[in-house]
Amino acid sequence: MRGTAFRATWELKHRTGLDRVLDRRPRSSAVRGAVEDWTRRLPMPDPASVGAALLSRIPSANVDGLVFQADEASRGRILCFGRWFGNYGEPVDWQLNPITGQRWDSNASGPLAFQGGTEAGDVKLAWEAARFPHAFQMARAATFRPELAEPLARALLGQLEHFTTANPYDKGIHWASGQEVAHRLFAWLFAMDVLFLRGAECARAAEVVAAALRQGAAHIERNIDYARIAVYNNHLISEALALYGAGVLLGDTPEAIRWRHTGKSILSEQTERQFYPDGAYIQLSPNYQRSALQSLLWACRLARVDGDSVPAPWLAALDRSLGFLIAHQNPTDGRLPNAGPNDGTLPSVLSTCDFSDFRPTLQAVSVLVRGKRLYDPGPWDEEAAWFAGPTALDLPLAAPVRRSVSFTHTGYHVLRGNDEGSFASFRCGNIRDRFGQIDMLHLDLWWRGLNLLVDGGSYLYNGPAEWHDYFMRTESHNTVVIDDRDQMLHFRRFKNLYWTRARLLGFNDEPARAVCTGEHYGYARHPGHCVHRRSVLFEKDDVWVVADTIFGAGDHRAALQWLASDATARYDSSAGRMTLGTPHGPFSVAVYDERARPLAGTVAAGAECPPRGWLSRYYGEKVPAASLRADAAGPVPLTFLSVIAPGTPVLSREGAVFRVSGAPRPVAFRLVEGTLKPEATA
Repeated sequence: MRGTAFRATWELKHRTGLDRVLDRRPRSSAVRGAVEDWTRRLPMPDPASVGAALLSRIPSANVDGLVFQADEASRGRILCFGRWFGNYGEPVDWQLNPITGQRWDSNASGPLAFQGGTEAGDVKLAWEAARFPHAFQMARAATFRPELAEPLARALLGQLEHFTTANPYDKGIHWASGQEVAHRLFAWLFAMDVLFLRGAECARAAEVVAAALRQGAAHIERNIDYARIAVYNNHLISEALALYGAGVLLGDTPEAIRWRHTGKSILSEQTERQFYPDGAYIQLSPNYQRSALQSLLWACRLARVDGDSVPAPWLAALDRSLGFLIAHQNPTDGRLPNAGPNDGTLPSVLSTCDFSDFRPTLQAVSVLVRGKRLYDPGPWDEEAAWFAGPTALDLPLAAPVRRSVSFTHTGYHVLRGNDEGSFASFRCGNIRDRFGQIDMLHLDLWWRGLNLLVDGGSYLYNGPAEWHDYFMRTESHNTVVIDDRDQMLHFRRFKNLYWTRARLLGFNDEPARAVCTGEHYGYARHPGHCVHRRSVLFEKDDVWVVADTIFGAGDHRAALQWLASDATARYDSSAGRMTLGTPHGPFSVAVYDERARPLAGTVAAGAECPPRGWLSRYYGEKVPAASLRADAAGPVPLTFLSVIAPGTPVLSREGAVFRVSGAPRPVAFRLVEGTLKPEATA
């Protein structure tokens, strides 16, 4: 209620201009004070030492790619969301959506500049350039190729000055979000520290960056209550970091002291609030959790520069997150399930690894809080070298051991094989905050390091409504839809009502198998009071059996989806089987009813109207993916039995016992009130 009341008041004040009448604090760079020699407090280690330490760890092809990205960015072609190049022009058109070619109004009032709808499309496609991810790329390219430092510094400083002129204070979309201001400031600070500080452009750059830091901190301070009360997620973490950073760097002026105290206080409060006791993050998204972790890494670095001890809540949040994220990680490529909302955020681009590789940030967190490396030497070491110094690369190795684990506070459960590359992530727990997608009982499945059954991702937040709805809602996830409804009411773009309640019924891990069972009550408010129960049996390391049972009263329709990463999957309707091609051979998903009879369904990939069969691992990019859908209708209980394994296994039933044959190992089980009970096999 407090958040709703605040949001209503905030909207009223900003839409009527009342905020400008009531608030007489400086609204531009009028916050002044001595900032002489402020650059001496910049926190990054000497780039020459970082480059020398990393030279043998980063393949030359990766460095060549980084140099190419930096060179392209100097001409306005910026790598967006770590994936695709957007052409923003030369000079850069900061209001441009490079996909649609449309522009935002640069004269609109900042806080409301992107509201009310526009033909320009998703605002994040213009915000991405203004976050200056290329500032990290250009500074790092010069670190590895020092001969490029001067031309890259001239090009980047020209963009900084042009941005400042083209985006006057509190005008346009780049002042509409405090988080965008914060991300931009830290990109500029990194470039100041690593690229400008030792070059001919140092004095000019220091003036531009210091003015932006003062102005940005003043703006964030004015609007921090919006993030604190109405948002309270990674936005608040990044805005608090900006206040703390400005306070640390700009000395002992009254404003800097206030910013430092406010930022530090919010960070300490929010690390306890936003990082759940089991290590999961408030937004139920690995990518947003990584974003928040990078903010905390910056904060820890600044605290030490300031001669301050790192607050215990910061370190505890980093450590909890490390355990949670490692438990979900694929060991061969560093990826995690594509779960929850994912807007492509990577505030600090500090490695040549793929955007989806979490090893760089987790390595940096580990060396900071545990004093040990997680991974053997490689390009993922770069982020640790920047945040902890190059000597951190000599710390002892403590490679993670991943096993089955249940995170009961949040409701994430990992069933891990003896081969760590074969595992499943099962979502079953109460929704505790308003963030996340409508995905209860979703199952993400990895086999021999391949993510074969996937979460569809997010694609675009502010694009056409039908695409946002598709990726957000239940039908795009590996779970069951009942009577064509969502588990929650998708009220507006970033808000769901009737938060799903769920309960874990059992979690058992043994050397040969693991079983996890849970149910949710998202449909119980509708006629029939249906409950969806899912039971997952994992016969290590190759066979999964999934039982989905709908309980309640009356007749209902149920639809089960399995979304695969292979868009060219073959489908045999008579066997109810979708077969995926993998480097390790065929892998199949077959769906049966409670009598072990194949359930005929459909497979679609890349359907446009309505959307079905899409995968978005990178923001703004979607690719076709095979969606197997099986339907059942009639009086409840309704049951789906899915057999997921390499080859073409077959399910049969003898009395009350089900048997899977044709799999790498025989499997037998009973289904008792929707729960799988393993049986001994000969």
